[in-house]
Amino acid sequence: MNPLVFEPFLRPQVWGGRKLIELHKHLPTAGPYGESWELSGHPLHISRVAEGEFAGRTINELWAEHSSDLVGQAIPSGVRFPLLFKFLEANHLLSVQVHPTDALAHELIGDESGKTEAWVILEALPDAQIFAGLKSGITHDDLTRHLENGTVAECLHSFHPQPGDCIFLSAGSVHAVGGGVLFAEVQQTSDATFRLFDWNRLGTDGRPRQLHKDAALKSIDWTRGPIDPVRGTPESESTPGNRATKLVECDYFTMTSYAVPQQLSSSPSHSFEVWMVLNGACSLRTKDSNYERAFSRGETVLIPASCGDIIWTNASSDQSVSLLRVTPPVEKEQLT
Repeated sequence: MNPLVFEPFLRPQVWGGRKLIELHKHLPTAGPYGESWELSGHPLHISRVAEGEFAGRTINELWAEHSSDLVGQAIPSGVRFPLLFKFLEANHLLSVQVHPTDALAHELIGDESGKTEAWVILEALPDAQIFAGLKSGITHDDLTRHLENGTVAECLHSFHPQPGDCIFLSAGSVHAVGGGVLFAEVQQTSDATFRLFDWNRLGTDGRPRQLHKDAALKSIDWTRGPIDPVRGTPESESTPGNRATKLVECDYFTMTSYAVPQQLSSSPSHSFEVWMVLNGACSLRTKDSNYERAFSRGETVLIPASCGDIIWTNASSDQSVSLLRVTPPVEKEQLT
């Protein structure tokens, strides 16, 4: 099976802007857009293949009918594709929110998974902010009091993000982002979001957006504390001159970033891989087929396990291409 590119799903958001155009997204109306869902098996939007042999087929159809091509020796779990990939622009602050664990999502919502996620910052204005985690020592009573007073920000750890920062938000982490931030997001296939505070603003209908204070307070991991950008782990890379950094390894996915001056060869992992082009322009070709395609900043591609070795080639002679590679976890007993 050749690499698969999917049709993006553009979501208007009150906190969004127009910078997704810079990621080669066609915004269908003149309003603010906050999200481009690149690859999703969630019922809110199930991605369809944009081109090639499987054009028009959904990722969940392929997940059910071509699992051996997609996951190889790994055993797929669930009827949905397990991860969700997005590009987002937070031109204004997102609500202060919390995502539940799997167990709490099932308890509070029903047919929904929890939501652990990670961000990689592409661009950030100097005064942009990320609120991530509670300040040390903040208790349930402290946060409840500040909610009543409209001063929730005083409870939150914050920093000014820089391009290249990676922020890992396990389920239960209180967070918000905004003020001019463009970023990529990798998450569980879930839309389980509980708004704790929305900065006293109005939605597009002129009314305050719904809050979920009780569910949010119940979902908070009170042991999490302040969250700063992760310090990635450098990895050895077979192609000389490239820089590979493992950013996140959790129960749901592993994320590795690559700076590619010229060319990067990659062998298939135990399952599918998803690559996001964060900066630059490049081409992708496979060694075992005649597949070759140009990719621009803001594009995403799924590499099935059966695809074989792939080669990324930088289309520019004066700057590195920045790529993000995401793989699912696998249990040792799943491999033969």
